[in-house]
Amino acid sequence: MLADLERLVELQRLDSEIAEGEAAAAAIPGVIRRIEEQLMKAKAALDAVTAETDRMTKLRRQQERELEEVTDQLKKRQSRLFEIKTNQEYSAVLKEIEGLKHKVSVLEEAILVLLDQIEVELKARAEEEQRVRSSEAEALRDTQRKEAELRQLRGRLSELQGARKSRSKNVESSLLQQYLRLLKSRAGLAVAPARDGSCEGCHVALTPQLYNEVRRNEEILTCERCGRILYGKG
Repeated sequence: MLADLERLVELQRLDSEIAEGEAAAAAIPGVIRRIEEQLMKAKAALDAVTAETDRMTKLRRQQERELEEVTDQLKKRQSRLFEIKTNQEYSAVLKEIEGLKHKVSVLEEAILVLLDQIEVELKARAEEEQRVRSSEAEALRDTQRKEAELRQLRGRLSELQGARKSRSKNVESSLLQQYLRLLKSRAGLAVAPARDGSCEGCHVALTPQLYNEVRRNEEILTCERCGRILYGKG
């Protein structure tokens, strides 16, 4: 293979690997953000269940205090029955007692319902707490793995960029400029192999004469369709 062509092929290989590595490195922060977002969702679900449990517990305490007050009122009204002198007042107090008994019954029923609901919420909270613990461990493990992957990628990119800088010095200036223009205008692929009669950069068939000349790898030739520098392969 012509020395200049061989250098361009190697330079393209390096640039392709660099582009691939840079894309992979650029994607990792987004992956880490998604890991953090999933953990935040798990914590938000726990917060919601905890808030509901706290609300119900507070309501239960309020109702228990109210039940104590109503029960105390009931006892006082019942005690008064022995002090009443008139039938009219006796009937009025009996009516109050019946009303207070009904209120006690309603409050007791409401408290029992709340206790059942709180039990369900406490179970749900325990499940959410376990889910958060699992999510935290998984998030830490995945984040550390991605950060290690990013460090490895950055190290490899540093090596590749060093090699690219060294290799590009050996390419003739005008040829290097042609390569760089193509690299920019052809989506990162300036040098493409020709195989089975076609340019693998644009997948358009080459003329038989051009294809035969490309396969010899003895000169710098370009695709008539996309302008990429061609080399014979296979």
